[in-house]
This record gives sequence, C-alpha cells and structure tokens, in this order.
Amino acid sequence: MILSRSFRLINFCGMCAVVVLLGACSAPEVRLQEPEISAQVAAPIEPETIAADFLSTGFYTRGQASRGERRFQQLCADCHRTVEITRGWFGGNSHQTAGDLLLVMSMTMPDGSPGSLSSEEYADILAFLLRLNDYPAGEEELPTDFAALQNIPIPAR
Repeated sequence: MILSRSFRLINFCGMCAVVVLLGACSAPEVRLQEPEISAQVAAPIEPETIAADFLSTGFYTRGQASRGERRFQQLCADCHRTVEITRGWFGGNSHQTAGDLLLVMSMTMPDGSPGSLSSEEYADILAFLLRLNDYPAGEEELPTDFAALQNIPIPAR
C-alpha cells in the first residue's frame, strides 16, 4: 500500500509538470518593446535673461531693505559710508551674484567679528545695499540660503 501511495504521488507530480510544460510551450510569444525615449533638453537660460527677470520682478522686499538699513547703521556705518557702496563698486561687479556678495560680507565683516551675524541679518543688509543701488524691490524676500543666492545675478546698473 505504501508503494502504491508513493507511486500515485509521483505520477500526480509528473502529470502536473507535463501540464505546466505544455502550457508554457503553447503560450504566445511575448516580446517586450523598448520604450521610446524622447529626450527633450531645455535650452540653457542665459545669465542676461535671468538678470532681466530679477530686474523686472525684484528680489528683495522693502521691509527687508528697511531692516537691513537699521542693521547697517548699527554695525557697518562706522567703517562704511553709503556713498562708497553705490554705483562704482556695485556697477563694476556685474559678474557677481548675490551669493558672492553675501560670502564676502560674511567672511570679512563686521570688522573684528566676521561671520557673527545671522544669515537673515546678512541678507537684510544685502537687501539694503541693493536698494541703495536702485535695484527694484519685489514681493519675496532675498533668500538666506547661499545656494539660492548663487542663482541671483547682480547685473551692472
């Protein structure tokens, strides 16, 4: 009786294998198609276009520039007069970004304690300097993130 049970089990498994193999052989061939990829690369945006956008929409707020003016008077006016930070210095550095300017400010000022201000205070003072140089105010504050500031060109005026 034990042989008979084993024989039936082997016979059953063998029949299942045959059914599976027959099913696999008779199934239609499935071909996978490679997806069509259309690579559309956006044209690079010219720095002049970015600069024109910022000049038309502004990239700091009036409130931010006002806060910056107060901080400038408290922390910077002993060493800097506003007249020396207009036109000549700003206008001759059209290749710079807001990030470049913020980096110089935070690495060298205030005198005796560079880097001691918060990123918001440095951005506020930079907004004031932009206002001094007739760059338009807008609806959004100048960001405090260095990477974001690197994307804001300061075009010659």
